[in-house]
Amino acid sequence: MKKLLILSALSITTLGFSQTNCENLKKENEALRSTNKVLTSENEYLKKIVEINKAILETEKDNSSFKITKVTGNKAEKTIAITFLLETKDENKKMTIEDVSIVDIEGKEYEIDFYKSSRPYPELDLNTPIKLNFSFKNIENQPLFIKMFRFKITSQPKRNLFENTKSNLEFKDLKVNWN
Repeated sequence: MKKLLILSALSITTLGFSQTNCENLKKENEALRSTNKVLTSENEYLKKIVEINKAILETEKDNSSFKITKVTGNKAEKTIAITFLLETKDENKKMTIEDVSIVDIEGKEYEIDFYKSSRPYPELDLNTPIKLNFSFKNIENQPLFIKMFRFKITSQPKRNLFENTKSNLEFKDLKVNWN
């Protein structure tokens, strides 16, 4: 009988102490839930960023990466806009982009609309992408594909502006998403 009383007294005191710790556990659980909500929203944001910057076509030239992320056409304005990310892989650079044009499936060449496009003189920092948009106007017949998007680049390292490299870039068979 004594053992039973001692055992029941111990279990009652243990139960009493466990009830006080329950409030602490509830508070800790709430804190973990709020942290989980914050992390979930950050995760969704990062997923959207990755989807936005997903490359349709990608190439590397002179230790710089060129990724086309979007090609959209506007039926009302008769324009095509090409969005791409430009990133240097070796050092900080100044770049000049010139002779920008597109050729459609029918062989018609369209020149860039400088008023609606990004500036063609980006300054690049190491491993930091820069988003550029180039717009082309007076597009005829709403082509579904751009046969070729081409331009010339001249890049100069910021440490020595007299040392430069020139390259020609071409992207072929780009699908246009018309709005």
